[in-house]
Amino acid sequence: MVKISAGGRVDACNKQNRMLIGLIREISTLKTIPQVLLIVTGMMVGLISPVLADEPAHPQRHEGIKQEPALVDGSESCGSPTVGVIPGVEGVQLETSDSKLFEAFFESVLHAETVLHKDHPQKDILRGYCYRGLLIVVRQDLQQPRPTGWIQINFTEQDVGRLQEELQRSYDDSPVSKLEESERNRIIRLKLKPDVKRGNRKAARLEVLGPEGFMLGFDQFK
Repeated sequence: MVKISAGGRVDACNKQNRMLIGLIREISTLKTIPQVLLIVTGMMVGLISPVLADEPAHPQRHEGIKQEPALVDGSESCGSPTVGVIPGVEGVQLETSDSKLFEAFFESVLHAETVLHKDHPQKDILRGYCYRGLLIVVRQDLQQPRPTGWIQINFTEQDVGRLQEELQRSYDDSPVSKLEESERNRIIRLKLKPDVKRGNRKAARLEVLGPEGFMLGFDQFK
């Protein structure tokens, strides 16, 4: 980078002043307008060029700009309307008053793949999970938090007893099991119903009760 001293700029200004004085003298001796325009144009180019040469080039900077992806890599197969659980269904979204409860539910116990992780300060928190090919997005509004309410997502399962054992082991090994009982119950509870009626069919049903009324149901039809 070239630095120009204050004295150098004064010399440049004096040079420009002398050029202007010469320009005025030239114009006073001319008789036609085209000649005047020609000299003025040439002299203006000479005056502007030194000024432009003094300005250093400033390449565009992109520092500090963070591009946050909507979905992380590997999420293309989750929430796709062509390869999802139900053709044409991209996923479900629910509200919560405490996203930490759902983080413990999906991440610590179910070990669902996290495909969306966004924090918008003073606006909302978004978490997205891919569970059994279904995209489940959890949103916490930071200005007006709303509890989830009663929401069920049901799956068919070949062996609900085996699934209950797997979830119980995952729960026992998770940090959730170390919490007080009241806190544990806010995150997850398992309930096996050996004989329930689902529509016009009977089934063994495992209910995985989550935060704020959210529930995953697994039906083993008989």
